[in-house]
Amino acid sequence: MRRLFIVDDEPFILEGLSTVIDWEEFGITVSGKAASGPEAFEALRHTGADILMTDIMMPEMSGLELIGKLKPLFPDMKYIVLSGYNEFEYVKEGMRLGIENYLLKPVNIKELTETVASTVQKLENADRQAFVRQSELDILRDNVMNRWVTGKIDPTELKTRLQLLDIPADNPFYAVATIKLVAGGDGGSPEGDAGSAAGLREPEDGNEAYRVSRALADGAAGNVCCFRDLDGDVILIFTGPAPEAGQAEALALLDRIRQQLRKPGIQALITLGSAESGYLGVSQSYDHAKRLQEYFLTNAGDDIIRYDRMAAADAKAGSAAVDLLEYEQLLLAKDKRAVYAYIDKLFADLQSMETVSPAHIHNCAVDLILCTKQVVRDNKLNHELATSGYKQLFTALFKAHTIGQLVAHVKFIVGSAIDYLSVEEDEFSPVVKQVLRHIETRYAEELSLKTLAQSLNIHPFYLGQLFQKETGKSFSDYVNSFRIKKAQKLLKTTAMKTSDISRHIGYLEPGYFYKQFKKYTGVSPTEYRSGRS
Repeated sequence: MRRLFIVDDEPFILEGLSTVIDWEEFGITVSGKAASGPEAFEALRHTGADILMTDIMMPEMSGLELIGKLKPLFPDMKYIVLSGYNEFEYVKEGMRLGIENYLLKPVNIKELTETVASTVQKLENADRQAFVRQSELDILRDNVMNRWVTGKIDPTELKTRLQLLDIPADNPFYAVATIKLVAGGDGGSPEGDAGSAAGLREPEDGNEAYRVSRALADGAAGNVCCFRDLDGDVILIFTGPAPEAGQAEALALLDRIRQQLRKPGIQALITLGSAESGYLGVSQSYDHAKRLQEYFLTNAGDDIIRYDRMAAADAKAGSAAVDLLEYEQLLLAKDKRAVYAYIDKLFADLQSMETVSPAHIHNCAVDLILCTKQVVRDNKLNHELATSGYKQLFTALFKAHTIGQLVAHVKFIVGSAIDYLSVEEDEFSPVVKQVLRHIETRYAEELSLKTLAQSLNIHPFYLGQLFQKETGKSFSDYVNSFRIKKAQKLLKTTAMKTSDISRHIGYLEPGYFYKQFKKYTGVSPTEYRSGRS
């Protein structure tokens, strides 16, 4: 509601103006009244109003004098002047001060109504323009903030932009926090939290985190910048003159945000990156804060995940921390044996340590899986690992009761990725890629070149020629080879009966399976399983 303040030294008129029209119809509430200029000024000089309606001729201080004193304090306030005299000099002075209208007493209700409607319209137009200007400023500000946190802005340009945005560039403390709202967590049992964290999904109202965070950040003491990054996460940049105090204030504000965002079925996931000593370190703190989001999966409650504490925990783990650079190089080398050896050694070292926590062991497994997922995605391969959700990847991980079970799950995912990375898929045409994908996912079903050709709207003869030209094998040879590799794995890793394996990989006749297995391996399934190959 717009606030209206009325001033007149005649009590009858002062009361009458309060009820002469239905102010609420115009979205206006009468916020105050005064019988003199000095009284009105004292009432308004701290709080102001949207509209001031004042008599012009009053003892001690005229209406125009009152407007002259209020104008510098509230430049956006609108003024309506009332007078019993049609004096040209008064009108002229009022126009100079920017009044909306000069109304003669007794007030004409129609003219007053039109003046009020016009004044409210001007206020609304001004609000819209201010909102547009603020939105444009926010866009420019967010652009600078995103370039700052990602390190994609020249230091000299950055310093200039920070000065324009009134953000200190010479403080000894800078830190970045991230906030993400997800559906599922309700602060219940640790088991429930782990389950919800494994299947993170953003709630429908994704703007709630930003609205609350921005309001609290703008009202906080000190310098806090709030914006949204390109992933849609809410980002807070903290800065201050004292590192310890700055860290404490950051944590206090983040806790207030967390409390306000907490509601049934919604969890605020918050990370706080490293404390940096200069403004150029903000990109590093942001990188740390974003990486900490991976640990939402092992966060037992809704605690703020802090870089300083995670770094201290990793320091205790010593050499058992994951060397992601070495691991990624092994993965790209597609040497499954070397990758498996790295995984075995990592978890053997973890198991031998006295101080390591179950959470840290899970974190190491999470690191390996996320790194594997990223490598597959970076290679632009349409593998299920690149497109699968976190729930699919981590459900089995968090059901593991022993390190052996956990290692087996990690190896299963990693092995699948290496197998796929080993296929030079980018050498194949889109049609052949679809056929390869179909074989990989439907090898246990009846596969026919004719059926595939029909689904792809291609002549079977042409598809067969294209497939053999690009893969070096006929369609049937490729399918049999693929199935036999699956059978070899099942023979070595399971106790399944040979007849069951035959059906599992797509051969309905065990006799035909025996024949194909010996053709491709040189031995029978029984000999292969016993190690006589």
